[in-house]
Amino acid sequence: MKFKVVSPESQNSSGTGQGASERIQSMLDQNPVFLFMKGNPDMPQCGFSAKVTQIMRSWNIPFESFDVLSDHEIREGVKSYSNWPTIPQLYINKSFVGGCDIITELSETGELLPLLKEVFPDREFTPPPPPAKIKEITPEIAAEQMKNKTNARLIDVRSPEEWDYVHLENAQLIDEALVEEMLSSWERSTPLILLCHHGNRSRDAARFFIEQGFQDVSNVDGGIDGWAKTVDTALPLYQ
Repeated sequence: MKFKVVSPESQNSSGTGQGASERIQSMLDQNPVFLFMKGNPDMPQCGFSAKVTQIMRSWNIPFESFDVLSDHEIREGVKSYSNWPTIPQLYINKSFVGGCDIITELSETGELLPLLKEVFPDREFTPPPPPAKIKEITPEIAAEQMKNKTNARLIDVRSPEEWDYVHLENAQLIDEALVEEMLSSWERSTPLILLCHHGNRSRDAARFFIEQGFQDVSNVDGGIDGWAKTVDTALPLYQ
């Protein structure tokens, strides 16, 4: 589904002589579901904006958005307009609904549905599945899944220095660019297998990706240390 992103340039030109409040009201008057966010739906610039975008897409909601990073007046003005201090902010029927935590709760409880039906009474909405839970797996199971799940992605969340010392050939080292790619373009059904030294950092990363809507997230309990002891004994152990 395509989502229209309201152009800051067009809003500035059409709103010449208008203050932030008038410009915000104009956007809401023209769009029944509107999201003020950091970045755009295809490339969110913060995790909270990415989370709300994912929720909107999981409900298959047509919405439009404005990138507050492109316009300081709107970025500050919308906080005063809603009396809410953070971004993103979702509006339905010109009414402020909430930020990331509230939208997440409304989605998980199903309370978002009646708000959507007010705007789209003839549209059928299917609630998204509940948030996934982290699957704790052994290195042996992880190795087997990498063989059998052709679309599984093994993500190493250690530091570049640790990676240089020892890493698995079929793994990807996480960095900002990879996270941005995952959040903006990866299907949320993509199986993720998270790996670190012993399994603690990767467990934290697994929680993050579940919060972003990924549904099949595993943590390698024992990490690459356990992998070297049970799967590939040729790998060097940390000194």
